[in-house]
Amino acid sequence: MASVQMPRLSDSMETGKILRWLKKEGDQVQKGEPLVEIESDKANIEVEAYATGKLSKIVVPEGESAAIGAVIAEIGDGGTTAPADKATAPADKAPAPQGQAPAAEPKQGARPAPADAPKPQATKPEAHVAQAEKAVGATAQAAADAGGEQYPHGGPDDRTEVGAAAQAALNVIRRPAEQENGERQRVSPVARRLAEEHGVDLRRVQGSGPGGRITKEDVEAAAQQKTQPQAAATAPTREARQPTARPTGEVEVVELSKLQTTVAMRLAQSAFSAPHFYVTSEIAMDDAVRLRQMFNEAVDKSEAISLNDLVVKAVALALTKFPEVNASWADGRIERKRDVNIGIAVGLPDRLIVPVLRNADQKSLKDIAKESRQLIERARTNKASGQDYMGNTFSISNLGMYDVDQFTAIINPPDSGILAIGAIEDKPVVKDGQIVPGKRMRVTLSVDHRVFYGVTAAQFLQEVKRLLQSPMALVL
Repeated sequence: MASVQMPRLSDSMETGKILRWLKKEGDQVQKGEPLVEIESDKANIEVEAYATGKLSKIVVPEGESAAIGAVIAEIGDGGTTAPADKATAPADKAPAPQGQAPAAEPKQGARPAPADAPKPQATKPEAHVAQAEKAVGATAQAAADAGGEQYPHGGPDDRTEVGAAAQAALNVIRRPAEQENGERQRVSPVARRLAEEHGVDLRRVQGSGPGGRITKEDVEAAAQQKTQPQAAATAPTREARQPTARPTGEVEVVELSKLQTTVAMRLAQSAFSAPHFYVTSEIAMDDAVRLRQMFNEAVDKSEAISLNDLVVKAVALALTKFPEVNASWADGRIERKRDVNIGIAVGLPDRLIVPVLRNADQKSLKDIAKESRQLIERARTNKASGQDYMGNTFSISNLGMYDVDQFTAIINPPDSGILAIGAIEDKPVVKDGQIVPGKRMRVTLSVDHRVFYGVTAAQFLQEVKRLLQSPMALVL
């Protein structure tokens, strides 16, 4: 009997909530097969079984929480042979038949009894982390042979920051695909990563490689077919607000999810511990609007960009010139980050999430647009992994689609800055001594005063403004 314990899925996790069991009591479970979906303080993650057998008992039902290390289920060995202690019990109690000597002890060299076989060991929380690290190492060489990365943007570097959650998510992403008939598919690591990014169901992809192996080209073709009938979004859209029912009683208590609790705690910590100050500027967006229009007319709808994508690119390039802004406060020291990872704040009806676009300074506008849509869609549909929320070095919050002209945002830890984007408004402006119509957008930079100061904040904002007012620099 193997005990399944609540794993530690992030470095700050203390308890986990069972969202749903992927197997029922009595079902057969294979090692490495998704067993349960758990809500941690960072993300919702599917956890695999670390033993093969029958799911004999579910200890913690769906909707309940348990502390790290607590037993949440039990997996039996699933064998047909009775356990050794029970099998030998009748021989101890029943007398030997008349005329026969009692059964002798097994002689040395005889075949070991089933009792000598190794028994399943209880699954410790550390096993999840160890298994994830093992999976990363095992796939590294195969990915290199296939001409791809082990995991986008350097998983090992991120592991030191995000802890076990990212590696558990990696393990989920790397699990073998299974066809609808139950047979395992052969998939290259690069193809598996692309399938995760594009939301392609590998069970419906026919492999063209040796032995039916699914290749990168197979996934790209499937992704293209998937996006052809759909018109890609070209701008951030406002979430359709579902009407909230009015409380029937005098007071209605709303319980928070793990993610909501974490967001509340982190933002409160930021607001009360980081000394905020704010710098606001107005940007002429006439050329940026024209550039976006010409760009989208020249490309397929699936490659269209939004104005928010232009802002992301401008901020990413500005951060490369101001590494002191791409930094964080940690234990009385300033940590400047090599990678430029932009967190994009997305408000959903029941929560606030900040998926992270990694190495944004190195991506083209088309790539930024595509990856941003994929990140936000995964987050909205609860299909994001822990890795999608980790590693941010700067954040952007855009409320322009709600006709908000200006606002201030709370810094998203561990960042030292966040840029709040307002709506683009048609205004009368003075140009060459004449009053002409112009498109203006107000942005406000929130700064952690411990990390950098007012002059640096103003210079950084000037650079963002320069890039957006001369947007050809964002395309080159």
